[in-house]
Amino acid sequence: MKNASTITAFIISFLVVGSLALVFLFLDNKEEEPAAAEPAAQTEVPARQTVTPQPTVDPLTKEDISRQTATPPSLINLSSPQTLAQAIAKVIQDRDEDILKSLEIQQAVTENQSRLIRELMEARHIRLSSPGITSIGANNQGANPTARYTLNFSSGARGYLDMKRNDKQQWTLDTLTLPSKQDLAKDKVAPMAMNDPMGIVSSFMDAVAKADFRGARKFVDGTKVQDATVAGLCILFEEGAFRLREDAPIKTAYEAPTNAGFFVHLQDAQGRKAGNVGLTVAKTDGQWLVAEASLDSMLEAYTKRQGAGDDIFIPIVKNPQGGDSLALFFGFNEDTLSKRSERQLQIVAEAIKMDSGKKLEISGHTDDVGSERYNQGLSERRAAAVKAQLVQFGVPAERIVTKGFGKSQPRRTYSPTADEETRDEARKENRRAEMYLDF
Repeated sequence: MKNASTITAFIISFLVVGSLALVFLFLDNKEEEPAAAEPAAQTEVPARQTVTPQPTVDPLTKEDISRQTATPPSLINLSSPQTLAQAIAKVIQDRDEDILKSLEIQQAVTENQSRLIRELMEARHIRLSSPGITSIGANNQGANPTARYTLNFSSGARGYLDMKRNDKQQWTLDTLTLPSKQDLAKDKVAPMAMNDPMGIVSSFMDAVAKADFRGARKFVDGTKVQDATVAGLCILFEEGAFRLREDAPIKTAYEAPTNAGFFVHLQDAQGRKAGNVGLTVAKTDGQWLVAEASLDSMLEAYTKRQGAGDDIFIPIVKNPQGGDSLALFFGFNEDTLSKRSERQLQIVAEAIKMDSGKKLEISGHTDDVGSERYNQGLSERRAAAVKAQLVQFGVPAERIVTKGFGKSQPRRTYSPTADEETRDEARKENRRAEMYLDF
């Protein structure tokens, strides 16, 4: 009986404990249900968002876009004067503001020079010809070398770029010289000459290169340089097809307050070196003029061409009375002028007509082939042929004196044992007529 009571009590206790466990489990589930339903409630009601008003922005202009996207002007290599000259020419011709800004940044041009260049840029009718620049010369004397170039305008006018190398070994525009606005606007205008030593040499050589005796004579002191020398130089340039060297043809040898010396470097039609002309200029009453001309190097280059078989002879010879004479050459037993000689006499005629007091002495000569009597007559006919052509060119006959010397005054001699080729070359140089001015 006692055992039955114990079992009954155990069963009742088990049931009570199990009931309590079920009650607690039910209560835990009731508390978790709201947490599970909360996300659904948030999805149905979105949170409110606050929007901040943005300021109104105007659209970018083309100028704004260009300014924001433009790269700074690239620096120009200023280690040579030609680069600087080409840059300035491009600024003027192409209206290239970026290049000008680069030159300003590098202090290659001054503020005033920039203003003058911009005025050219803005004048649309002002254009450069081809080539836009020409190298004139250089002065390498001293610590700061200089160089000069021309700006060649389509009107024919010229501007001048004088450049100097600074202590940083960079070239800067030292002086900008421009023609007048009237000259820039014309269709044709004579180039402006610079009244300084290099400017006079440049203008003189420009005229010589065109065989323009009158133009060249304006830059010469006639009391120191003979007209025959100037005329002979014009003839040499035309006959020998000489050209001024492209890169800095004029080199300063020395420069003083009242005089200066230069070498003008030449080339032939093929671009090869062809000697030089030495010129001295002197200042008199504020005007620079050519006072001396040395043609030895040029004449040497000229005579070397005879080796190629061309009968070219020096048109300038020394006169026994002093000074220079001009020489024309004839074929064997001929007394008629060649086309070459006629062109040379045009230049001589200009020299005579420029001065009404000037006279001309013409002497005829022959080689040593033939009798004395025959050669005397031949030499007289050669001198007369030259006179007749000059008269046709407008020289008064009374201002010309002619003489014949036969074979008595050879320009070139040879030894009795000389071969036939040497004799023939000497005889060619002796068949001539010489012209002497200012006798």
